Amino acid sequence: MLGHCVARCGRCITEILRTWSCTMGERVKQKGEARKTRSGVYTVPAVKKAFIILEMMMSSHNRGYTISEVARLCNLPVSTANVLLYTLRECGYLERAEKGTFSLTMKLFTEGNKLIRQVALCDTAFPELERLAKLTDHTISLAIPDKYELIYVRIIQGRGDIQVQAHVGQRRYFHQAATGKAMLAFFPEERTKEFADATGLPAATEHTITSYRSLSRELKRIRIQGYAIDNEESGNSLWGVAGPIFDYHANVVGALGIAGTVLALKENTKFLIQETHKSAQKVSRSLGYEPPILTRLAIRS
Repeated sequence: MLGHCVARCGRCITEILRTWSCTMGERVKQKGEARKTRSGVYTVPAVKKAFIILEMMMSSHNRGYTISEVARLCNLPVSTANVLLYTLRECGYLERAEKGTFSLTMKLFTEGNKLIRQVALCDTAFPELERLAKLTDHTISLAIPDKYELIYVRIIQGRGDIQVQAHVGQRRYFHQAATGKAMLAFFPEERTKEFADATGLPAATEHTITSYRSLSRELKRIRIQGYAIDNEESGNSLWGVAGPIFDYHANVVGALGIAGTVLALKENTKFLIQETHKSAQKVSRSLGYEPPILTRLAIRS
């Protein structure tokens, strides 16, 4: 059963690891540990061999393999198989039984599912992002949370003369943007405190919140009203609004927002807030989220 579940996420986790492989290639190519392909790209042979091991186990019933079996099945020297197996074990992708056999853990499954959820979120949210873009002509974004930062995964640029500088893959600390604050407000309190302690709440502009006490008050306000405002906190003369997106477990998994200049957006503040909140709620419901009764009554009123 475990082998079947892991295999379902094999393709996703393979893409994650291949990306890591490219990054590692840049780090070690100066040390003679990487090889240059015909296309001029540096690759790390050891990472390729690790993939061979993982993919071999994913295609089987995950019955557990000895070092010598892995070496034989993957056509690797025993010493190489030994090092790679213990490295994968240290990273949490393999476990070693008392009898000395190695097998896959659930980490491949859980990490692969993270990517699957992100893809599902993007696909589900995109119609609402398009709706907001056509409705407002402003820049529309979809962000997801990472450890201490948000990551923009979808951007639809506005059609105005002044463009907000944002791109897919861009990262920003949670407290520096409306999308980030919309997510941060619904994290467990201990995670918020950890975020503040680890980052020190650096300022992006003179308007960015930089004290934990002020941030706590802001997050409480966001939880009550259901949306977050960026009042020149991410950039000078920029204004934005964002709403949190929840999954069927009521966990915040992202946020969508509208951004533009202070002059362009503040004329229609109430309308933009209503439409952003409406879109975030619709995406959340599509992901299986059922808002509390009091929240539903407030929305209808």
